[in-house]
Amino acid sequence: MLVPARRSAFTSTSGLVEFTHSYTVFKNAGCSVTVASPKGGLGPADSQGFAFYANDPDSKPLVAKRPDGSSYVPLTENTTAAGSITNAQLANFDILFFVGGTGSMWDFANDANLHRIIRVMWESGKVVSAVCHGPMALVHAKLSDNSSLVAGRAMTGFSNAEEEWLGSSNNVCGLCYPGNEATGCSAGLSPANCSGPHMPTEYAKQGSFLLEDGLKASGAIYMSTQQDWARFYFRPHVVRHGRLVTGQNPGAGRETAEAAYDTHRLLRMTKKKNCPIWSQFADTFCSPVQQTAADPPVKCKTNGYIPKC
Repeated sequence: MLVPARRSAFTSTSGLVEFTHSYTVFKNAGCSVTVASPKGGLGPADSQGFAFYANDPDSKPLVAKRPDGSSYVPLTENTTAAGSITNAQLANFDILFFVGGTGSMWDFANDANLHRIIRVMWESGKVVSAVCHGPMALVHAKLSDNSSLVAGRAMTGFSNAEEEWLGSSNNVCGLCYPGNEATGCSAGLSPANCSGPHMPTEYAKQGSFLLEDGLKASGAIYMSTQQDWARFYFRPHVVRHGRLVTGQNPGAGRETAEAAYDTHRLLRMTKKKNCPIWSQFADTFCSPVQQTAADPPVKCKTNGYIPKC
């Protein structure tokens, strides 16, 4: 199940490649994918993503054009409402995957149906995963004993440093970093000329919070990798702790989905019901150590291991 955000106010949306890359991974693995959102219906992708990733091979087959020439993703035009998915139906799902994007900063954090789905999937021994701002859905997620799902578990997600890099620029201008205005921005937009909510300075004003702060406050063991903006644009970083799989930023959509599917593969192989979750192939797909400009591009491994328990 892929869950993009659905929010029209504040021009908040879901991340284009976080959706297209993860969807492609799951479909290529032979999965049947249900695209859901908190309220159902339209789950728009970020408009700048269509320009920035116009030639992306995984995105192009999933993007269409309207009569007016604007781009859209047909798969997110009529999403399934999370509230319509019953607990009994969740037995048919193996992987829960939350797509990020700025819409998730409001849509995910306090949604009761998303928290119900997370709880049922986790307590049924399924894979729970999220990328970029998608872990907002996990920050306040509780299990049946009222304990926090994320407490004590290694995780990543969009970092405070990355939010600081966005600075006071609006999320609409998130791709308008200096030097890329002509390629990634809509007409009239630049880092100095934006409208709408400012990230991250307006999260609190609009009833949200910084993801990294929220995860730490809930007891998660947060880890991230430093970004080198001069050489990479959102370098991928993925952390797996048992059945909990999280990716740091938009660049990790593919790798997070690969890690989530690999976790499902390992669960099918082991079929061990009595192993403590802490012992089940807890690893890090991409090293959480500081990256430098001299490092080669990250290559995330896709094969976990099965320790004895």
